[in-house]
Amino acid sequence: MDDLFAATVELVLPAIEFGPVRTPIGTISAVLRDPENQVARETPPVALTPRIKIPCFRLASGEIIAITDRDKGTRPSDVDGLLQRLPGGGLRWLGHRAIDDLLLAAQEDGWSKIVEKRAISWNGQFSFQTERLSARSEEAETPGLRPPQVGALLSIGTHWSLYRSPATIVMPTGTGKTETMLSALAAYVRKPMLVIVPSDALRKQTADKFLSFGHLYRLGVLAPGAAKPIVGIVKGVPKTAEALEIFERCNVIVATMSSLGDESAEPFWSEIAKRTGVLVIDEAHHIGAARWTKFREAFSGVPTLQFTATPFRRDGALVDGQVIYNYPLRLAQQNGYFKPISFEPVYEPVPANADMAIATAAVAKLRTDLAASFDHLMMARCVNIERALAVHALYQTLAPELRPTIIHSRQADSATRIAALREGKSRIAVCVNMLGEGFDLPQLKIAAIHDLHQSLAILLQFTGRFTRSAGAVIGNATIIANVAEPNVATALERLYSEDADWNEVLSEMSSAAAKDHAKLIKFLSEAQRLDEGVADDDIPITHKLIKPTLSTLIYRATKFTPKAFHEGLPSGLVPYRVWLHAPSNTLFFVTREEPTVKWSRSKAVRDRNWALFVLHFDEARQLLYLSSSNHKISTEALAKAVGAGKQIYGDIVFRALGRITRLIFQNLGVKKHGRRNLSYASYTGAEVVTALSQAEKSGSVKAMLSGTGWENGAPTTIGCSAKGRIWSRDAGGPVPRLNEWCESIGDKIVDASIDTTKLIDNVLLPTVVSTLPDAELLGIDWPVEILGQVEERVLFNKGTREAAQTVFELSLTGLDRATNTIDFDLCEAASGIWGSFRFALGGPNEFSVTQLSGEAVQITIGKVSAPLAQYFSDYPPLFRFVDLSELDANLHITPQTPYDLTIDDARFEGWDWDGVDIAKESLWKNGSIRKDSIQWRVASNYIAAEYDVVFDDDASGEAADLVCFKDAGDHIKLALVHCKFSGGTDAGARVADVVEVSSQAIRSARWLGKIPALAHHLKARDVALRGGGRPTRFLRGGHSELNQLLKRNRFVPVRTSILVVQPGLSVGRRTDAQSTVLAAALTYLKETVGIDLEIICSP
Repeated sequence: MDDLFAATVELVLPAIEFGPVRTPIGTISAVLRDPENQVARETPPVALTPRIKIPCFRLASGEIIAITDRDKGTRPSDVDGLLQRLPGGGLRWLGHRAIDDLLLAAQEDGWSKIVEKRAISWNGQFSFQTERLSARSEEAETPGLRPPQVGALLSIGTHWSLYRSPATIVMPTGTGKTETMLSALAAYVRKPMLVIVPSDALRKQTADKFLSFGHLYRLGVLAPGAAKPIVGIVKGVPKTAEALEIFERCNVIVATMSSLGDESAEPFWSEIAKRTGVLVIDEAHHIGAARWTKFREAFSGVPTLQFTATPFRRDGALVDGQVIYNYPLRLAQQNGYFKPISFEPVYEPVPANADMAIATAAVAKLRTDLAASFDHLMMARCVNIERALAVHALYQTLAPELRPTIIHSRQADSATRIAALREGKSRIAVCVNMLGEGFDLPQLKIAAIHDLHQSLAILLQFTGRFTRSAGAVIGNATIIANVAEPNVATALERLYSEDADWNEVLSEMSSAAAKDHAKLIKFLSEAQRLDEGVADDDIPITHKLIKPTLSTLIYRATKFTPKAFHEGLPSGLVPYRVWLHAPSNTLFFVTREEPTVKWSRSKAVRDRNWALFVLHFDEARQLLYLSSSNHKISTEALAKAVGAGKQIYGDIVFRALGRITRLIFQNLGVKKHGRRNLSYASYTGAEVVTALSQAEKSGSVKAMLSGTGWENGAPTTIGCSAKGRIWSRDAGGPVPRLNEWCESIGDKIVDASIDTTKLIDNVLLPTVVSTLPDAELLGIDWPVEILGQVEERVLFNKGTREAAQTVFELSLTGLDRATNTIDFDLCEAASGIWGSFRFALGGPNEFSVTQLSGEAVQITIGKVSAPLAQYFSDYPPLFRFVDLSELDANLHITPQTPYDLTIDDARFEGWDWDGVDIAKESLWKNGSIRKDSIQWRVASNYIAAEYDVVFDDDASGEAADLVCFKDAGDHIKLALVHCKFSGGTDAGARVADVVEVSSQAIRSARWLGKIPALAHHLKARDVALRGGGRPTRFLRGGHSELNQLLKRNRFVPVRTSILVVQPGLSVGRRTDAQSTVLAAALTYLKETVGIDLEIICSP
């Protein structure tokens, strides 16, 4: 009663912590008591030393504590705890009876008993309580776990009640993966849990969460009586058995793969597994496939959980392990765990300027957000320290007041720098593969991607995460990247293929994949899984990643009974995964077959073969398409099991070659009668058409035909076998893409008007020649090997100069039939001719290309360089002639049936050229616009018609002289305009006036259907061709308007017009030769890209 009237004080007592205690490979810690505020009564002082007495206090619990100013001291035996009063305020424990009791108990009973007792204290203490949000705010009306956390926990419990195989939980960043791990520990796990994380920063953050049990007490799902776990952090590589003691002294051990996955640790994996009750992998998409597989094999039989924000590893493959719970991004955003993300593309084709463009846009966005009172931070990601230093210097120049800091793993003071970010002292962090997913700093709402070096999906999730308890004003997220960088464009495409919900989460996306995205997602969501799995279901196969090739057999069918498919499978073929998409009448399944191997008599040693089957019933045409990757087995029984009748085979199959223009046969197989030693013959290349003609005359049977051509305005490939198989080498895709292709083939199969005996009438004949064709030369084009490359990837070098293909073209200069040679120049837009070359037919190699003059020109494609003349000798330019034949190396490709090259008067539009000098073509010369030029007159028309973009592309390498875009509401208009000055002062009969402009029109067809590539081309040339007092090539609009049209192109089609403008041509006085040239251009465009040629001329 002596202290009843003693003075009372309020003490803020820190947490009582055991450790960190060092071990050979890490540290061990535990929180024995949480921080608390206590009212204490002063009691008589106690002796700290024989000469020093310190004040004492009695807590409400009856404990006696003493406080000293010294930073060291031994707890007096008659007090329960000794505290240090810190100079800056606050208290720190120097010792406590609870710590001593723990050490004494461990000494008497052993650490394993202590660990067991703490785990037992969780029995019956965990509640699967779900939070209930208030209808008026984002605050929880009833505290508890989030729905995705409860869902994941119940899935874990269900899985562990049945299996011990690895299980994967997919939860987007911000939905509470770590709290789910803590809950799994408290609810299910009593033996030590080993948690593997990808980085040191996440290791500490995760360990801290386990030490306190996170928010579980506050949420009311874990009772106060449940003890907190003892947590070990592995920082080193175990090299002795004694180093494994940490696994016996802890409830939870947190480590990185760099420590435990090290080769030096491998001998101890089995011992670690024996000491582990549950293995947990956090951010499992980080784990390298080979190393992780080997590590996990040592833990076979140990329950394994893999937590990830995306089921895709960084190499694009799926994370191993059955996905037992997948919380979709769409719901994460709907339920407020995920903020909407705005993707703000920067377009900077010049790499040297890209960092500044990204940084400028990112700083502007950060300043806007701060001005709107959002507590936002910005993260700039770089691939290495050298890049980070350069990028940091840019931010230091652009925004010194925002105190940009640089953070990477080699810094000793990285924790201090991160603390400055948390406190808002620094607003910009330039980091090297740091602050990754799992790092808890929700204020990081702007990400500037200077180098894309990890999954874009993860970066977006990290930036979009939202924590209700953040206690700060946080707005939506923004991602800024340079879409001119090919890796970024590829990453955006991959984003859609990995997860359907990105289309809803992202508010802006410049991606061609978005066009078919909605259709694909609808298909995937409607597909029902029919199988129940197999006994050893150890390979994750998802219908989201199935990409069948374009190949099919076709059967007559009037009904479809897909669920009876198994009745038609041969024995030994096991359906591993089966899906049915009822709306489209599509059944697709994966089979597994395990045959014995030929090199062993053992029946236990078996191979494993996988196959994909897709069956699609086309009710409108009464056909069943059956596609299989296993061509060795008969599918007739399978087709009949689902309701099909007879298979279509024989000559009718070759109808698939119909409606294809400019068809070139590449392979022909013929069955011959009457000669047993030559029952089948195969022909390729130039032999095909001759053999086909002879086969038709001799009565031989076509067994196989394949070729290339144009269909529906796009290049295509096709192959047919008389046995019924039809295929294409065109790019495949998901199952709906196969269905569409099959239906397009089926439409031709049922079209009786396609006469297979007349297929040869519409083909092109390749013939080996040693002399030049007699027809007039129309133009020259790049070889297909160059046309298939991105323009910036093809570089031309001459001395110290280097430039991309974007600003180059090939130009004809002469033809000599006596020597069978064609001369041409390589021209650069700014400096003119770089080199003159000669193509010659004949000689030991049948053709050759030599450089005639100038310094030797080199070509570089990717990492391969060669003299351009040598490259052209292997891959020569393509020469086109007015009769629409082509010379490709020494192959003269001619139409079997000559074209009727006539043209109607109605196609000519005569303009009044008053005020225009028709001998002046270019609108820009000598530093000013020539308003009396042909191009300015045409450009003015498009400007007056309110086209959004009018671009002057006139120079070597042009897409057209004028490229014009207009948003017309339900479509985008694109005009590719080719202008040519008159060879005389008046309109006349000069053939030369139309030859070059017709060739340009034909070459521009390459841009149809490639709007992003065309926009990229224009932007790159706008930068490359500045100079001479001309700031831009845009006559109307600019980069911003072009970007907006690109975004619109995701949702509306583009309708393209190709026009030639030649005032030197007269509607009334044109010659037959001029008409033939123009008719050739018109015919080519109609047969390939399927559009008309518009001709503007004089009356």
